[in-house]
Amino acid sequence: MTREPRFDDPNLVREPMTVTEDGGRGSVLSLLGRMGKSAFQGRKLGEAFEAWKSMIEGDSLICLGYAASMSSAGMWPLITWLVERGYVDVLASTSANITEDLLDMMDGTRVYRVDPEHVDDVALAEKGYYRFYDHIVSSKKYDQMETVVTGRFFDELADTWRKPTIPTVRLLFELGNWLNAKGFEKSILATAARAQVPVFCCGLPDGPIGEGYSTSPKAEQAPVVDFFKDYRIATDIMDNAMMSTRGTSVIFLGGGVPKDFLQITATSVRTRHGNVDPTPHKASVQITTDNTVYGGLGGATLATECISWGKEAHGSANVMCFADVTIALPIICQGLAEHFGRGHRRERPKPLKLSEVF
Repeated sequence: MTREPRFDDPNLVREPMTVTEDGGRGSVLSLLGRMGKSAFQGRKLGEAFEAWKSMIEGDSLICLGYAASMSSAGMWPLITWLVERGYVDVLASTSANITEDLLDMMDGTRVYRVDPEHVDDVALAEKGYYRFYDHIVSSKKYDQMETVVTGRFFDELADTWRKPTIPTVRLLFELGNWLNAKGFEKSILATAARAQVPVFCCGLPDGPIGEGYSTSPKAEQAPVVDFFKDYRIATDIMDNAMMSTRGTSVIFLGGGVPKDFLQITATSVRTRHGNVDPTPHKASVQITTDNTVYGGLGGATLATECISWGKEAHGSANVMCFADVTIALPIICQGLAEHFGRGHRRERPKPLKLSEVF
């Protein structure tokens, strides 16, 4: 029987925001604690941090959905930091986010800031720059990243892969190992390969990898990418976790296909087992600026609509934080660093063995 909530519970008091004067270690951690007792999206950011921290302290399989144009904006080092610490077990990403981090590692390539309100795009095109809202990069260097870097990978894959097909998750593992050997060891894919973190990307051609494939002289000899095998592999991973005491948790930076891909695997596991009992994620966090009422949230709100589908568990920590990821993610990562300390790694549960996953 559900008890009636107490609206005058002292633990629910909304506290005014203050500035701490202590500084030094713990300043952001303290700020997040105070934000969690404030209101609106400041409160939600504090709640998102607490939910994320609890995931790391627990034993669930942590899945991260990584959408929007975040790597070009310089957020990729935070993703590799999370992967290296064992805070991510499965990654689902857009194509651009797992390739545009290479721009910061290419010799002679720089990403520059511009004022989006006072910029001449015609002049940028004439001078050879591509624009991402408020930052630009040399079009020559970007095209080089597509054709020289990813294109050469497909040439070598055609020479080494002897099967007619390859799942995306395996292709990205091979690309990660290839990037690691070519001097791009700080990249997301290289870091994920070393950490045994599988990377899924449903929209693989929608980005530099697609361009690299189209310009590769040996593209026709390369294996065909099997996206349906990816879905089976992802469902196998979720099934193993959901059918044990471990369970799964999800974090979404943005929404889109990465979110829906990780969400719908929960319903697929339920289908596998006869559609009897729901197999929801144990906890969830989404940081997004998308509105629920226009149909573009990438699978609906976590604490309400998603529960009707059995994607999230009723009564669990399901936090929707409507905020810019470029603001929220650095604050949360800094809070996690301060809370867990320098050099912390989530050792238990152990990483997935990709040899078994594949």
